[in-house]
Amino acid sequence: MKTTLLLAALLSGATAFAAAPLPREWIDPDTGHRIVQLSTEPGTNSLYFTQYGFTAGGTKLLMTTRGGIDLVTINTGVIEHVLDGPTGRVIQTGRKTGAIFYTKDGAVYALDPVTKTSRLLAKLPPGGSVVTINSDETLAAGSITLGDAPAVGSPRRGGGAAAQKNAPAEPAKDGEPVVQKGGDNYPDKHAMMDRRLAARTPMVLFTVNLQTGEVKELLHTTDWINHFQFSPVDPLLLLYAHEGRQWKVDRVWLLRTDGKSEPKLVHQRTMRMEIAVHEYWSNDGQWVYYDLQTPLSEDCWVGGYNVTNGQRIWYHVPPNHWSVHYNTSPDGTYFSGDGSDPELHYAKAQDAKWMFLFHPELIPNEEGETPDQANMIQAAKLIPERLVNLGKHDYSLEPNGNFSPDGKWLIFRSNLRGPIQVYAVEIAKAKQP
Repeated sequence: MKTTLLLAALLSGATAFAAAPLPREWIDPDTGHRIVQLSTEPGTNSLYFTQYGFTAGGTKLLMTTRGGIDLVTINTGVIEHVLDGPTGRVIQTGRKTGAIFYTKDGAVYALDPVTKTSRLLAKLPPGGSVVTINSDETLAAGSITLGDAPAVGSPRRGGGAAAQKNAPAEPAKDGEPVVQKGGDNYPDKHAMMDRRLAARTPMVLFTVNLQTGEVKELLHTTDWINHFQFSPVDPLLLLYAHEGRQWKVDRVWLLRTDGKSEPKLVHQRTMRMEIAVHEYWSNDGQWVYYDLQTPLSEDCWVGGYNVTNGQRIWYHVPPNHWSVHYNTSPDGTYFSGDGSDPELHYAKAQDAKWMFLFHPELIPNEEGETPDQANMIQAAKLIPERLVNLGKHDYSLEPNGNFSPDGKWLIFRSNLRGPIQVYAVEIAKAKQP
């Protein structure tokens, strides 16, 4: 009888232990850095690594859920629900006012995160899609695809079965089919990109004035253009990409939206199978950074171009540390990387399933430089530090690291515990191992 009661007690305890919720905060035993799970609802996402998603002076983070939009206070974990229902596309938060910009039913809206009320700003032209807001919140930029183009959406693996089950669907745009959120690594992606590039479908790059509703067409092209990003400080400077398999296109471009200049190529390929991809702005708007491989998968860099003086710095990425996306801390002190999986990515980096912190270091120049060296590329290197072990993460969901505005946290999304959730890792090491 005693044995039966003891066994029952043990089984009851085991069941209770198994049902106990996982902690929202822990120290990674492999890195010594503190990790906090910011979200609580399965399927919650942070924004793409190029999208600004902070408000309330940088203290709150925007998260998209299956039911709408949440804000989480980073330092306390307090979550508030600010919008119910589907929004179409969440674009970003405004750097000036902290408003949350999104599109719905062919129009751009701004949500006040304090009053939780939305107001319509401007109607979009037929077929138009916008994806970026400028620094003074007066313009949105995007594109229109004219005529029929091969579909660019495809079912995605979504970060494993558990994550796929809990992942919200990506809203359709420009006539594309609805796709599942979860990453860029679906099975027929490369064939799709070849079809889309070869189609030479006419496109228009446009801006819409968020105060007057005026639509201005800036560029007519048969190139496949995408990934529009306004400068975080210059309201008229736009970064955008020529899409396609990366070794087939010169991808990274700049354009002033006042209509007084021609598009400017940021990086010209000079080597077969060289690629430049996943471009983004530095926080001060002085630098455009991008993943550079010379050639594909062999030698990896973070390329940098200064938009003010034309200076170039290439930061060498050590072997087996290549990441899908890089980012830069607000003060420019650090770079981040979200790691990679050799089974999914061209750069077959081994043991790279980590969130990385990179310490940049310039490679010194010898004395006695000749005048022609003034315009040459400055060489540099990245010294890696591991922040989070992502060994259990399925990289069909890309983590997409974003530094918090105070530079103390690196925000990312992950399925390391099954469903997609949003996490933050502290840049400083924890006091206790």
